[in-house]
Amino acid sequence: MTELTDRIYGYFKEQKVVSFTTVDGRQPRVRPMTLIYYDDGFYMITGARGGKDAYKLQQIRKNPRFEYYLTLKGEKVDGFIRGMGDTWEVRDRDTREKIYNKVEWATSFFPTVDHPNYVLMELRHDGFVFRAPDTMEILRT
Repeated sequence: MTELTDRIYGYFKEQKVVSFTTVDGRQPRVRPMTLIYYDDGFYMITGARGGKDAYKLQQIRKNPRFEYYLTLKGEKVDGFIRGMGDTWEVRDRDTREKIYNKVEWATSFFPTVDHPNYVLMELRHDGFVFRAPDTMEILRT
């Protein structure tokens, strides 16, 4: 990782709500999603509404590219992180179980790690756009 990437990763705690974008044909679709940062990996849990056939999952299967936006609160000027890359469904049970057990609210939506509607997505970044709070300089990785 570069120094800038390390700096960006420093803003991520275990969970952050981001504006997550997928593509439906030619139309971008933005929705709030909880980004889970765990063991230097990025994940999202989905499937509570619509299960494995949820619209966002259909969109991701057709086009795995994503972008999200995270606001970083500043005293005078907010900063932001835009992350972009590819995502896919995690099928490895050990990883699915680790994330399920780490995220307290997962059991509210899915009674077990093997529930058919519990879908774990991994996000692999290939870039970030970053502006630190209270600055105006926009940096890219």
